[in-house]
Amino acid sequence: MRRELARVRWWRRLVQARKDLEIAQLADADELDRLGLADAWEALAADAPTSTELAGSVWPEPPSATPSSVETLVALDSRLESYETRVEENLEAVTAQMVKALGEQHRAKAQSGRHA
Repeated sequence: MRRELARVRWWRRLVQARKDLEIAQLADADELDRLGLADAWEALAADAPTSTELAGSVWPEPPSATPSSVETLVALDSRLESYETRVEENLEAVTAQMVKALGEQHRAKAQSGRHA
């Protein structure tokens, strides 16, 4: 069952990645600029652990296990959880905005095609 669960999760990640690529291909770059994503990204990443910090905690040199190292990992996981929540909420909001913008663009094209 664990192997099957891992296989299903792997396929889901691949399907999600493919969907993200297709949405990106459909996205209008000018529309993304109008959404202010650069500013949103900067605010979103506040207090997120850096990759250097994560790597140092996951693969410490020299490897050691102490009560303080466990506390550090608990705090790091808490920051990651908070960041994950912000990313997830932002992804939902941005996806909804993109779907709305694409729908409006599609309706506008359909209406202009009828009037031609």
